Amino acid sequence: MKTSVFLEKLQEELEEDQTLTLETNLKELESYDSISLLSVIAFVDENFNKKIDTKHFKDIETVSDLADIIGKENFED
Repeated sequence: MKTSVFLEKLQEELEEDQTLTLETNLKELESYDSISLLSVIAFVDENFNKKIDTKHFKDIETVSDLADIIGKENFED
């Protein structure tokens, strides 16, 4: 998946008005809460067929951290 498409889909999934970048701090987003965390888990599973271990979530601060957990091999520029 292209990184730009990933960012657009994630923004849509989070119902976020702010345009997301890899540097966006998820925890600072107004719409980011425990419900959106579940949405992110489902989004990653649907789009990348990858299960995210919930213990990794404390380490995810930025969109880039999420991309690292998904795996850089799943992204194109």
